[in-house]
Amino acid sequence: MAHRARCLADEPGTLEFEVLLPRDDDTKVLLYEVYADDAAFQAHWNGPSTNRLREEAVGMVLKVSGTRCALAD
Repeated sequence: MAHRARCLADEPGTLEFEVLLPRDDDTKVLLYEVYADDAAFQAHWNGPSTNRLREEAVGMVLKVSGTRCALAD
């Protein structure tokens, strides 16, 4: 939740950031993130908050996967 708060406070292109816990699998955490554009996502992905999260989560994260989406018209 600290990572979420940092991203929303410090990354102007981060529009939404939700942390979801699946009801049927307590080994996973899902993140729903919305960015203003691809540049904002890259700034987030390569930025200080994500780097800090990577350091803090050593030994806790086994796999990271993502699905990039576009809004349907």
